[in-house]
Formats: sequence, structure tokens, C-alpha cells
Amino acid sequence: MWFLEIDQLLIITALVLFIGILRAIGEKLKVNIPINFILPVIQLGILFFISRRLAIFYILYIFITYILAIILFKATKFREILFLIFCLLASSPFIISRFVNLGIIFNTSFIIIGIAYVIFKVIDIYYHIYYSGDLINLLVYINYILFLPVFTSGPIHRYREFEKTLRNPILFNINTLSNGIQRLIRGLFKKLVVVEVLLIFFNHLQTIKLSWYISLSIITLSYMVLYFDLSGYSDIAIALGSFAGIMVPENFKKPWSAPSMTQFWRNWHVTLSDFIREHIYIVVAKKRLNKIQAGIIGFFTMIIMSLWHGFNILYIFAGIYLGIILFLENTFSLTSLNKKTTNKFYYTFRCLLTNLLFGINTLVFTLPKDKVLAVIQGLFKI
Repeated sequence: MWFLEIDQLLIITALVLFIGILRAIGEKLKVNIPINFILPVIQLGILFFISRRLAIFYILYIFITYILAIILFKATKFREILFLIFCLLASSPFIISRFVNLGIIFNTSFIIIGIAYVIFKVIDIYYHIYYSGDLINLLVYINYILFLPVFTSGPIHRYREFEKTLRNPILFNINTLSNGIQRLIRGLFKKLVVVEVLLIFFNHLQTIKLSWYISLSIITLSYMVLYFDLSGYSDIAIALGSFAGIMVPENFKKPWSAPSMTQFWRNWHVTLSDFIREHIYIVVAKKRLNKIQAGIIGFFTMIIMSLWHGFNILYIFAGIYLGIILFLENTFSLTSLNKKTTNKFYYTFRCLLTNLLFGINTLVFTLPKDKVLAVIQGLFKI
């Protein structure tokens, strides 16, 4: 995460604390301080500090995507076609940035850090306009796109959720400050201590001759590294958001307790999986599906998620792998399991199996390409 560089983290922390104090002063004095104007101005200033080209890109991106939002709102003909075209246009900087994985490099004058998460916000805006028929507020839109605590690594805000918390912000007081500091320390501890310690063992295991227990240990540590890394980022974002009065959604909800891959994705990177399910799965389905149809949609949903991580053959194989698991779960009615009515041993076995299957998937994010297959093959060596 780019703001884990100490100077940028301190600047963003100072920003959110300043906004929180302004909110507290306004509440205390019963004065209407224009925080929704102040916040984006300061955030743009921080982007200019980081990179002038980055700030200029986002000024242009916000302007263009908002114009498209107005056009979509006013359109009476070809709304569905415009909706699809505008979603693709909003995604184009992200798609172009991923061409690097294919060896195609575009020489541009801009830097587009954070675009992967920002396009989800813009697409959510277009969905909101298309299905609700409501025009969004420009000031809310600017705040929504530029909110720095979730800028590069999520969690993913929905527009309606962000607008709600912007209208009714968290009150900055001693409890908010205390809870936020604890969450911030927890996130930094995960990222800067736990992950680094785990990586020492993880890297050491890669130097040992592979066998089933070494491969299993590598998979376990790979899973743990990814979990503590991503959940640490989320803790930091949630803490910083609370200082500014903005409620940031939880992103991890005990994924290890999921007895199926379908349920796992409701607990792991929750905001991403919810976004995919709401904006792709449910929209495509639109009606009650049979098991095969649901499995097919789940399969292609995993392919899309893999491409979001990068146009990389290893990611695509990972998407196919997870897609096959979802397809089989849907086909054979294995998508859910009730803990209260299921044998404890069987329920635990399903949880362990689900997390092992996902742990194998994490190898594509933590190991070089040439080592992923070797570790998987090691599971079959005695």
C-alpha cells in the first residue's frame, strides 16, 4: 500500500485527524463547517504532493466520468447500451495499465495509482444511476472517488453507503480516537511485524526439499501472509476512515470458518466479492437459476476476478481453478452448510478443506511462477 511509506502515512493520518477535529468543533459550537468542501481540496493537495501527474489524472478522470454520469442520467434512448459503454470507458485506464503483463507498454503523461479500486466506485455510480434513476451529487462524487484511506487497497465503498456516512458522519470523540488508534496499531502490527516474521519462515521453507508436509507448510504460510497483509491494510483504512468520520466497511470476517468456497467468498475480501456478486452475478442472473446455470455464472465470475488481479496466465489458471470449485459446489448442492445441524467433525473437515483449497490459490500471489507448480506437486511426495 503506497501510503505505508511513513511520510505519506503521517500526512494522511494528519488529514483525517484534522477533519475529525473540525467535525468535533462544528458539533460543539453548533457551526456548519463545510467539511465536504475542505476534504477533497486537501486530498487533491496530498495527491499533488505525491505526484503532480497523479493528481492531474484524477482531476480529468473525475470530470470525464461525472459528465458520462450526467449523460446516462438524462438519456431516454439507448440507456442500456450507454450504460455498458460508459462502464467500459471508465474501466479503460485500468485495462490499459494491465497490458504491461502482456508486454504492451503505453507511453502516457499520467500516473494512475489506485485505479483498480476507483473503477469499482465509478461502475457502482453508473449502476446506481441506471437502476435508481437518481442523479448523484457532484461534491459527494468527488469525495467518494478521492477518499484516500481506501484509495489503493480498499475496502470498496458503495456509493449509497458512502453518501449515507458522509451525511451522518461518525462523531469524533475520545472513544472514536481510542478505538481508531487500537485498530491502526493492530493493522500496522499485522503488516509490519506479523507478515515479516511469517515471511522469514516462508522463505526458509522454499529452500528445503519438497515433500507433502513441506508443501503443506508453504501453502499454510502463504495463506497466512496474504491474510495478515490484506487484513492489516483494511484495519488501517478502517481506523483512518473513523478519524475522518467515515465508516469504512469490514473486509474480512473469519474466512477460516467457511465450510464451502461459496461461503468463503462472503468472508474473504468481503467488499470485493460482494461487489462482484451484486454487479455481475445477480445482474446476469436476474431470475432464479438452476444449479448448472448458477455454477456457470460462478465459474466466469472467478475468471473476471482473476483478470482484475492482472492479465497473467497464472492468474487466469487460478480463476479457472476457483471457478471449477464453485461450479462443482453449485452442481452438487455443496454451497452451504449449517453449523448447528451438521456433525462437528464433518463441519471442521469442510472448513479445513475449503481453506486448503484457497491456500493453494494464494501461491500465485506469494511465489514466483516457476515455484507454484513445484509446491503443488510436492503435496503428492511422501
